[in-house]
Amino acid sequence: MRPRRGTPSRGIAGRAMAVAAIVLATAVPAPGQEGAEAPAAVSLRIVPDPLPAGAAEPTVGDPVWATVRAFGPRGTYLLPASVTAAYASRPEVAVLGSERRDGQLRLRLAIFRTGEVVLPAVDARVATATGDTIVVPMLSDTFTMASVLAPGDTLLADIKPLWPEPGTPLWVWAALAALAMALALALLWWWRRRRARGGRGSSASAVDPYEEARRRIEELAREPPTAAERTLAAAGNGDAIRGYLADRWNAPARERTSFEILHALPTPLAQERPALGAILNEV
Repeated sequence: MRPRRGTPSRGIAGRAMAVAAIVLATAVPAPGQEGAEAPAAVSLRIVPDPLPAGAAEPTVGDPVWATVRAFGPRGTYLLPASVTAAYASRPEVAVLGSERRDGQLRLRLAIFRTGEVVLPAVDARVATATGDTIVVPMLSDTFTMASVLAPGDTLLADIKPLWPEPGTPLWVWAALAALAMALALALLWWWRRRRARGGRGSSASAVDPYEEARRRIEELAREPPTAAERTLAAAGNGDAIRGYLADRWNAPARERTSFEILHALPTPLAQERPALGAILNEV
């Protein structure tokens, strides 16, 4: 970027200083010249590099190159890190990189202001031939930055991310698919369990529960000759009654005690509770 005509770096005082000064980046102390000139003679200025022929003006945030022009006595040396550190705290400019060319420090900048921009003066550090470090203000020539605002806009803002396309997020579909799979597995398990129960029920319903219980009791009706056989016969009568209650009335009689069975009889058998209790107690 060419500096504007009439800037201080192109004035008579600037040309006179350039003739008598030496670029700090290449300055080497000569014998007998250490401290020959006062540190106040050191000056720093950042100047935009000329644009290539036909190149468009950079817009806000575009990388631009600028050269730090340093003048001062022989033996002084610009500390480049102090320049980048000085600009680091300035929101309107960022240092993207740097290089040395022809003994001068070149900076790759991004400027976040529009129009004719003069960068704020920052303090850089210079090492003198005597080993001292002095702070020198670095001034700026004018940078011309084109605007990226649409017509009518007046405020620069951070670039927003693209708005997501309307629709259901992918994770919602994944969750629905997992839920559908779990539901299908649950239905399959329920259907198999129901089918197994139905098979057992159909095989049990082939024989009338009352007739089966009566047959078992009649088989045990004869008087067993021994006490052990009588005990087994009594238990068999109790099992027959429990089986009848379970198969005919769907009562959980096989898993419960006599007391629990009597208090959980179906409503049609409630009036038979005393007689059934006596039979269960007997067996």
